[in-house]
Amino acid sequence: MTNTLSQQIQEHFSALSKSERALANFLLTNPDCLMVESAASLASKVGVSAMTVSRFIRKIGFIDHSEAKNSVKKEVFGTVLPDAGGFEQRYELYGHSDESDKWSSENLELEIAAIRQVHELRRSAHWQRCVELLASADAVYLASYQVIRHIAIGFSAQLECVRPRVCYLDGLDGTYGQLFTDPAAHKTIVVIDTYPYTIQAEKLAVQAVEAGLDLVVICDEFCHWAREISDNVLSVTTNTGMVFRSKAAMSILTNLLTNDIISSLGDSSAKHMEIVTKAEDRFGQTTKETTIKKSQNTQPLSFE
Repeated sequence: MTNTLSQQIQEHFSALSKSERALANFLLTNPDCLMVESAASLASKVGVSAMTVSRFIRKIGFIDHSEAKNSVKKEVFGTVLPDAGGFEQRYELYGHSDESDKWSSENLELEIAAIRQVHELRRSAHWQRCVELLASADAVYLASYQVIRHIAIGFSAQLECVRPRVCYLDGLDGTYGQLFTDPAAHKTIVVIDTYPYTIQAEKLAVQAVEAGLDLVVICDEFCHWAREISDNVLSVTTNTGMVFRSKAAMSILTNLLTNDIISSLGDSSAKHMEIVTKAEDRFGQTTKETTIKKSQNTQPLSFE
């Protein structure tokens, strides 16, 4: 199928029912929603049934929601990059082959499209659900692995500044005892995972759900296990034509989440940040005042 989503809708518009036309009008205005919303969440957003969404997808020429989603993804991201797996394959394709210059020249557009996707995801119902879980939990834990672990460490550091009881799990004890023995009544764990997907990430997610914890998964577009375990999944595009998959969109996602958590917590977050700031000053952890004073007293260089 080579037509765009808009063309497919317009071509079949006359055959649509009243509720299907409402859905069509929504998607003509917000086509990216089809890429980030499930059939159920899209139905809720438009005010129709999930069955109407499925029927609409078939009427405009797609086999199912998955095919329609992939079609929109191709529209948004332009070039469909080969899903090279490991480092060796990605080096051959993006860092060594005759095609590497082509992928590099398109990287900026692909990165921008991935960031745009995150901002569209921010408007979804399950984004707000994730914000609520991370704001209202008595304790928040985060875990991630391999080359992506810095995202969880950075996200954890940000959350520590805006709310109490945040902990990054390095998994070195082999049992995640701190998480499962914590007596907090309401615990939320964030698991961040990307290709090639660690065994630990999936196992931890399964155990957390079985223990009654709320689970949020932040992952890439190819993650095979996340949606089987949790409804609270935020997935972003990482395949933008580099040897190492891009983490730019994922970093922006965690920053936007932090900002929305601050807004959700309101005054309690403001008071928490005030305490953190005073502690920084008390222990001399930042150089902001020293830097300002130095800049005020520094005279411009003269070469006369």
